[in-house]
Amino acid sequence: EPLRVFATGGCHVDPNIRHLEGAEAFDTANILVDFEGGVVASIDVCRKAVYGYDQRAELLGTEGMMQSENLFPTTVRKATADWFGHADKPHDFFMNRYAVAYETETAAFARAITDGAQVPVDGWDGVRSLRLPPPPGERGPPGGRGGDDENS
Repeated sequence: EPLRVFATGGCHVDPNIRHLEGAEAFDTANILVDFEGGVVASIDVCRKAVYGYDQRAELLGTEGMMQSENLFPTTVRKATADWFGHADKPHDFFMNRYAVAYETETAAFARAITDGAQVPVDGWDGVRSLRLPPPPGERGPPGGRGGDDENS
């Protein structure tokens, strides 16, 4: 379970959103999440990546590392004297990127209704997420856990 969240952000890419309220005006943010047992998650986000929708994850531990890379439309790679990498940009739309996840979620929901199977995510997961501190500049729900008194 997350214990604390520290976040900072700003408008560095898209000046058209500066007028928005609170964290909606951020196009770039850094988040640290402290978990029980001393685990720390670091999240970097930006609303714009010139090479496509960028979403990667990395787990680093004392006994190894695990990575999740961007999803691409094809497995084609290009190699020249100056560059080696994917020939395509990453998927640029969440429906393309998460099609399999949506299918899996829908199938799990159907099994829960027809067979009484347990759902992988339930309402309590949503409640737990509300107990996390709010983004910078916003107030959280009553009783939520916060990092500092000003934002919790």
